[in-house]
Amino acid sequence: MNRTKKEQEINFLKDSLKNYTSIIIASYSGLNVEKFSQLRKDIKPAGSLLRVFKNTLSLIAFKDTYAGVLSDYLEGPNFLLLTNDLSKSAKVLLKFIKDNPDNIEIKAGYYKDILDKNQIAILAALPPKEILIGKFISILKSPAGRFVFALKYPQIRLLQVLKAIKMKKSA
Repeated sequence: MNRTKKEQEINFLKDSLKNYTSIIIASYSGLNVEKFSQLRKDIKPAGSLLRVFKNTLSLIAFKDTYAGVLSDYLEGPNFLLLTNDLSKSAKVLLKFIKDNPDNIEIKAGYYKDILDKNQIAILAALPPKEILIGKFISILKSPAGRFVFALKYPQIRLLQVLKAIKMKKSA
């Protein structure tokens, strides 16, 4: 790889790190091209970038970025998974690892802090962001609904008492 190509790769990775909020570093061994292509195909709908970079170029690109804390994990054959939805991407990656347990091992990840493979697995188990937002909104809405009911309840109770008195008088 000539110097120009290396600079292009470094700049591409730096730009990618600016565009994505999270990263996972995983080692791969014995993974053939067909399976690696399948993983890329599976990851793409999650809006993620999965790519193999030379470790030395990754180290240079990681400097002065959030990924700099992951430099120690760049040993051996690695691929980088860059994403804005870590939960969704981790879910796809872990499913692939489950199907190919001997080929891929998650080393570390980053989302506002360094994540180990157990923490990444926990994030993958979370429901999608839209469902979490929906649940959160329903939790916020619930106390307000109860408050409105509490304000209406005395009036409803009064109406029930008046209706019972009316029925008693008419009987």
